[in-house]
Amino acid sequence: MRSNTAVGKKDKQGGFVKLILGIDQGGTKTCAAVSDVSGNILSYNRSAGAYFPKTGIEEAMHCMMDAAENALNTAKLTLDDIDSVVAGVTGIDWNGDDKMIADELKKHIGNKKIIACNDCEIAYYGGATSRTGAVICTGTGINAAMFSPDGKKFVMGDYLKSSLQGATAISSRTIEAVFESELGALPETKLTDLYLDFSDETSVDGLLKKYMCDEDFSNNILSLCPQIKKIADEGDEVALTVLDSFAEELTVCFVAAMKKMNMLELNCDIVLAGSVFGRTDGLTAMVTEKIRNQAKNANIVNAVFEPVVGACILGILKNTGKINDEAVENLAVSAKKFGLLKL
Repeated sequence: MRSNTAVGKKDKQGGFVKLILGIDQGGTKTCAAVSDVSGNILSYNRSAGAYFPKTGIEEAMHCMMDAAENALNTAKLTLDDIDSVVAGVTGIDWNGDDKMIADELKKHIGNKKIIACNDCEIAYYGGATSRTGAVICTGTGINAAMFSPDGKKFVMGDYLKSSLQGATAISSRTIEAVFESELGALPETKLTDLYLDFSDETSVDGLLKKYMCDEDFSNNILSLCPQIKKIADEGDEVALTVLDSFAEELTVCFVAAMKKMNMLELNCDIVLAGSVFGRTDGLTAMVTEKIRNQAKNANIVNAVFEPVVGACILGILKNTGKINDEAVENLAVSAKKFGLLKL
């Protein structure tokens, strides 16, 4: 029996309003949100993250279902109330991965309309509603994707080398710059004090030893990305040079992929998403300017919503074909309520 407690209304044809379950799974967290096709987000929940190529399908599904069931319970709904599911999942990188995840979801959710895609795709819909465009999603790592007018898509995935992997790469580049500064190959930099303070070391020699020998320390320095960007924004020459080099190399790869997809001349949205891209910081400005110099007709924007909202938006598009102004307003109001606006 359908429980329409939280829906509270019927559509114009007298049927129940279609509901979408959006899922965003990353390595650190799994988020789930329920929305209707008018853009009203009814509930939200999060659970632990998973990366199915390493943690396995069962663990990934457990995290998805935990977040989904809690979101449904909050809205006093059940899976019977859900019409369609959109899951953006980290690790969907190769042909057939999307079908494999969708098939697994069917085992847990039932015979719903299910879309499984790379989490980069739902990040795109966190900033755009057109089906044609591109996204760069940069957090701990990086991914990018293009969606062409003919319906084809290209998720760059591992085409983006390790030296471009988001905060991980930026932290590695900057600590190596500290060592070059100590040698005299680069000027003095405030990055040195940043890393010394973080490591509790009193010398660059001690810092180097910790970086080379302590795996936990090497993995944890990515948390310094916000401070690194701040030092660059304050005019530190070395930090600026490192970030500019990162932005340039990223742009070269991204523009090449746009050309590959015959999209470089298009009037389309390019969405910058993920924790590394702030709204006003210098790195975002560098990437925006470098891409705009070559993709002259593109509209480069920051993501407005968290990716789980992007999953709901993709679900709305699949159900209705478009997002109208009323739905955009509903999304903004309800996303703010659940803390899902990117400010």
